[in-house]
Amino acid sequence: MEGKTRIVVPTDDGVHIYKGMLGKAERWFIYEMGNGVEIHLVEKRVNPYVKTMQHLKTLDVYELIRDTTIIVAGYIGRKGVERVEQRGMKIFFRKGSICEALTALVESGALAV
Repeated sequence: MEGKTRIVVPTDDGVHIYKGMLGKAERWFIYEMGNGVEIHLVEKRVNPYVKTMQHLKTLDVYELIRDTTIIVAGYIGRKGVERVEQRGMKIFFRKGSICEALTALVESGALAV
């Protein structure tokens, strides 16, 4: 994985970015970006916390995606954003097609780390 950036995208249907909070999506798709241009889906993770509302849920969620450095999501709560930023992760808020959002982010150079 050295030299590769990992990106997490929440989804319920495998095609669109989940519109709600990151921790409420059924699955997280994990992508790898190697040379700043090519992105490949490498894993589909099931969210075990999708139906839970425990205190500090975001900490449990972020533990499961700690191997990623970029989040592309529809929404993350204010405290969640603070916690992500404290971990040095980048957040991009996007809606719609996962493929279109990732392509636009790559083309804009926003995903460069």
